Amino acid sequence: MSDVTREMRNARKHSGMDSQGMLPAQRCTKCGKPMNADGNHPAELYAGTFTGLCYDCQSDPAYTVKTFETGAKLVSHPPHCPAWRRDREMFIAFDDCPECKGRGYKMNQRGFGSGGPYPEYCRLCSDRHLAALSGLNPESNLVTE
Repeated sequence: MSDVTREMRNARKHSGMDSQGMLPAQRCTKCGKPMNADGNHPAELYAGTFTGLCYDCQSDPAYTVKTFETGAKLVSHPPHCPAWRRDREMFIAFDDCPECKGRGYKMNQRGFGSGGPYPEYCRLCSDRHLAALSGLNPESNLVTE
C-alpha cells in the first residue's frame, strides 16, 4: 500500500467519512437544522462539496457579515454557480459605490464558451477600504495592472 493511499484511509477514518466520501450526520452551522435529513440533499454532506451549510442557508439572499470602521461592509452572497462551487462568496462593499451599488462585486460578462460570467471584486470598494486602513488617499491607485 502506498503512503498516499495509507494517508487517505487515515484521513477518512478520522473524519468519519464513508467509502463513498459521505460525512456523518451534521447540523448546519448557521441554522442548526440536520443536513441531508430528508435524504434528497447529499451534497450537503459529501466531502467534496461540504460547506457546513444546508441548502436553504447556502442560498439565503446577501447579508452583511461585518461592518468595518472604514464604513465598508463584508457582504456574504449566495454562490453564483452552486453546481461549480457551493460556498458563499464574500465581498467588501460601500453602500455609496457607483460601480457595484453596494454589492462589492461586478459580474465579468465572459462568454459561456469560455466558462460563463462570474463575479469580480469591485476594485473601487477594495481600493477605498485598503486606502482607509492604510491612511492613504482613497483616490490613489493602490492596484496596478
